Amino acid sequence: MARDSVAEVRERTDIVELIGGYAPLKRAGRSYKGLCPFHQEKTPSFVVFPDSQNFHCFGCGKGGDAFTFVQEIEHVDFREALQELAKRAGVELASVPSVAPEVDAHRQRLIELNEMAAHFYANILLNSQAGAPGREVVEQRGLSSEVVARFGLGYALDRWDALHQYLAQRGVDPALAHEAGLLQERDSGGYYDRFRNRLLFPIRTREGRVVGFGGRIVGEGQPKYLNSPQSAIFDKSSLVYGLDLAKEEVRRRDQVVIVEGYMDAIAAHQFGHGNVVAAMGTAFTEAQVALVKRLSKHIVLALDADAAGQLATLRSLETMQGALDADAVPVPDARGIIRFERKLNAEIAIVRLPEGKDPDELIRKDPERWPEVVAQAQPFLDFFIEAVTSGVDRNDAQAKAEAIKRAAPVLGQVGDRIVQSHHVARLATRLQLDQRVVLAEVRRSALRVEPRASDRPAPVAAAPRMLRASHEDHLLALLLKHRAICREVLPLVPADDLMDGRNRELLRVLRDERIPLDLEAESIVAGLDDAVADHADRLLGSLEGTPAQFPGDIEREARTSLDLLGKERFGYLMRQLQANLQTAQEGEDRASLADLRAQVAALADRHQRFYPPPSPYFRDTRTSATPGR
Repeated sequence: MARDSVAEVRERTDIVELIGGYAPLKRAGRSYKGLCPFHQEKTPSFVVFPDSQNFHCFGCGKGGDAFTFVQEIEHVDFREALQELAKRAGVELASVPSVAPEVDAHRQRLIELNEMAAHFYANILLNSQAGAPGREVVEQRGLSSEVVARFGLGYALDRWDALHQYLAQRGVDPALAHEAGLLQERDSGGYYDRFRNRLLFPIRTREGRVVGFGGRIVGEGQPKYLNSPQSAIFDKSSLVYGLDLAKEEVRRRDQVVIVEGYMDAIAAHQFGHGNVVAAMGTAFTEAQVALVKRLSKHIVLALDADAAGQLATLRSLETMQGALDADAVPVPDARGIIRFERKLNAEIAIVRLPEGKDPDELIRKDPERWPEVVAQAQPFLDFFIEAVTSGVDRNDAQAKAEAIKRAAPVLGQVGDRIVQSHHVARLATRLQLDQRVVLAEVRRSALRVEPRASDRPAPVAAAPRMLRASHEDHLLALLLKHRAICREVLPLVPADDLMDGRNRELLRVLRDERIPLDLEAESIVAGLDDAVADHADRLLGSLEGTPAQFPGDIEREARTSLDLLGKERFGYLMRQLQANLQTAQEGEDRASLADLRAQVAALADRHQRFYPPPSPYFRDTRTSATPGR
């Protein structure tokens, strides 16, 4: 990814406009202020600084640039944040293939036809006498008029040509309507309506565009549910029902609950549980996981309690292993060969519903009980191990081998070795096997996991020498180049004081205990995402030509850079607060004065906690010639 693309995106992004789209901001002197979108507060302590294009919360301490904000608020990595901001700013990234204008226009036309059909079906349900069968179903299920309108429910008449005629009267080519998934083609020629005598659930993208439908038969008939066919705009496995309506509540609660069916999700929303979405089928797919994980990494599966529902949950857990791990970390094996170890980067829990109940029934009969059921969700791996070993005959060697074969790939993805060892022990106990044998199978399975093409880093071109590095960049350059020497400095760096999102990502990787301390910086860089790797390569270039130093001198220089970073950040934030204090004093705004003075005190306290005075050993960093320890 071109280096100048990052700079261009940064230059074209107005951070006030960006953050204002997520949280209301009010001008306060030269800055803007509002309630922090990252933690609950009643008094605004979240400040955006247009001059530096940064933000900082004096309550929770979060801060950074536009990239950092998108990463935090959308739960994405740096690459995804860059792509999102580039799209907003109209910057084309060379490594992201663009869609031909004519192809995009065609897709938009197909979406428009689905939205036209959605209006047609909704009008029949709500305003037509012919929609009475659909309204009876709505009334039987106890759906309120508000929730029906919110989800855009509709009814398809029990006719072969109702929508066909409606579209024809508006000049729509039936072949195009067929491509949009609305009409079926007859073997003998001509077209007819795909959905007939069905209550329809419009399926929308995260942005709220209708791309297809799910239809439930009214009365008797097969199939009970019928979905739009696979098309250029509809892929059931990569869509999540209700996500467009749930996304804000998911962000607010920092939790997403996934149910199986349309009615399950609608019932939850009707009774005030707005963080619930539906998988629209059996197993929850990798693409669906990626969608919800952007909003929250706390995922709860609440599928049906019957055997089919439990099986669907198990299949969902197995498909999740490739989607929950947004981070690919370079790890050397015993031969020194670098492979990419993927980490589970989300908290998964499983709701055990009462026997014979589905979420829809449970919520309607006892809506107050639903939060309690969700709160008692079982951790992902606990449920998975119980499900895999359930019913296995302890005397059947082949059945035990199959259970290990099924569990090993999932356990092999657990990056924390202590957590992995705990669950390996549980699995071994349940199957009455030697723990060492089970662990060997898990590790053997992990070695067989190959990184996907998207995880392999692109080659990094040599970068020119940096003329001048900021304290932040210089500190990260030292930590990257001399990770082993600076191992005691690494945990001291407050990530929230790093204004460059790439530096935050680099710090996260450098702190990963699974990467050997003596691994060369170039090997670490090779495992980074291309945009971060390009930045890291420039950081290393900034150290070229510097005189050789003793290890102690290198550590002192890193500590000095950390101290200067803290003073620089403290000074900048304090100047911003003082400017706002002066404005408040001139306007005799007593309420603002009290808030600002409290923020000054909080800032001073935070600085003292994160940047305590150095020990006597490190005090005179510029004149000491003491050799390294």
